[in-house]
Amino acid sequence: MISKSSFILGQQCYKSFWFDINNEEPTNPPDEGALERLSAGNEVGEISKELFPNGKEVPYFSGEPLKMAMLTKEYIEEGITSIYEASFIYDDIFVRVDLMNKTDKGWDIYEVKSSTRIRSYHEYDVSIQWHVLKSLNLIELNDAFIVTLNNQFSKSDRINPIKLFNIDSVKQIAEENQPEVIEKIHKLKSIAANQNEPKVKIGPHCKKPHSCVYFDKCWPRSADDIDSIFRFYRMNLDKKLNLYNKGVETFKQINPNESLNPIQKIQLIAYKKDGPVIDKKKIQNFIDKIQYPISYFDFETFTDAVPIYDSQRPHMQMPFQFSLHVQTTKDNTFNIDENHYGFIAKHDEDPRRAIAESMIKSFPKTGTIIAYNQSFEKNCIKSLAEYCPDLAEDLLSLNKRFIDLIEPFRSGGYYDKEFRGSFSIKKVLPALCPNDSELDYKQLDISNGGMASSAFKEMRTQSIEQINLTRDKLSKYCRLDTYAMYAIYQKLLQI
Repeated sequence: MISKSSFILGQQCYKSFWFDINNEEPTNPPDEGALERLSAGNEVGEISKELFPNGKEVPYFSGEPLKMAMLTKEYIEEGITSIYEASFIYDDIFVRVDLMNKTDKGWDIYEVKSSTRIRSYHEYDVSIQWHVLKSLNLIELNDAFIVTLNNQFSKSDRINPIKLFNIDSVKQIAEENQPEVIEKIHKLKSIAANQNEPKVKIGPHCKKPHSCVYFDKCWPRSADDIDSIFRFYRMNLDKKLNLYNKGVETFKQINPNESLNPIQKIQLIAYKKDGPVIDKKKIQNFIDKIQYPISYFDFETFTDAVPIYDSQRPHMQMPFQFSLHVQTTKDNTFNIDENHYGFIAKHDEDPRRAIAESMIKSFPKTGTIIAYNQSFEKNCIKSLAEYCPDLAEDLLSLNKRFIDLIEPFRSGGYYDKEFRGSFSIKKVLPALCPNDSELDYKQLDISNGGMASSAFKEMRTQSIEQINLTRDKLSKYCRLDTYAMYAIYQKLLQI
């Protein structure tokens, strides 16, 4: 049986659809980001029911689509006018409709999304539902809508669902898509019936609109190698694939006349010489901008699809933690526990004023503030200034002192083959400071920003003992982020 989700998967890739329909074990299960989006979808789906309150929900019965479809039919026959997760089967196709509401002109169906804009695959979501319901001819259909979050909505006291959402009719698009939907259904049924997996070349569809959970089944194992053409810095994926399809898989096979940007050329040089490529002048230009005391600074944030605090918008970055290491002079060296100031907000209250006040208190009044990819930190500070207008002057003055530690790397001042085409701190740090357990993110229970965000939100449902443990893990993670910056800068000074 083809479900709505498997139909959308088939829109992206026939092979991925075949793996899914045959219950193949994913080689690349969803990461923290994907799980967070799934959770957000559940939150949004729950509050969207308030658009049509007092409706009746069709429960999900795993492996029993017919039971759900029969229950939906009973609800309709009983005269219920608002149904959540209404379920229908036609021609071995199973769909669940997020919201259905009966009007004088017939039934309206609603596909609810946690994003803030409509994407093309959302329209196909509705199109397959429109096909099934039209074909069944069980009810009179009136219109079809996609419900997305209004990113201009700012919570004030109780959430008004009418203002929280943007609701757009896509009936015309759904009807125009019907010939393509029918053709696609026939194709997917043919693929599902075939014992052999379809042959599909790797391409952009492996990552968009969703990262494939079977990625490693298709991509070459060498794609993560240091000398793989897939490691080229900021090379367009289409160009990488064009090279790959021509049989060019490694740096050694690159034509000397191939058009490459300056960093990509440096990558080749670093690989051939088996050592770092260093431009001391560019590094010195960066160092010359630095003024002591240096404040190494990093934020951690969370987002809520459905705002829970006043003046919070959907998916708004909410800073809840910062780490700050302060180096007073060039000769001032310290370990990870020293010269450190940190803050983690209470998990059950709006963190913004508390974190803003703590920042102002903790920062030295002068000197350079170093961040890694500074735009994120500066945008968070702007957001805090908007929320705390009485602190805005002090907060915004911090933004004038930022310098980005990624600059000497991105400009070509230092490149090591171990960067593998990335200037993320997780790649730069081990290359510059190898075999240092104190600087090893793998030693931590929380090792990236996505995990930190999820951990902070999970505290909302944890016991006091669990909360204390989580806060300790968060502290160790964020503290390493700023100590890593200090360690990297020390290496630049040595160079």
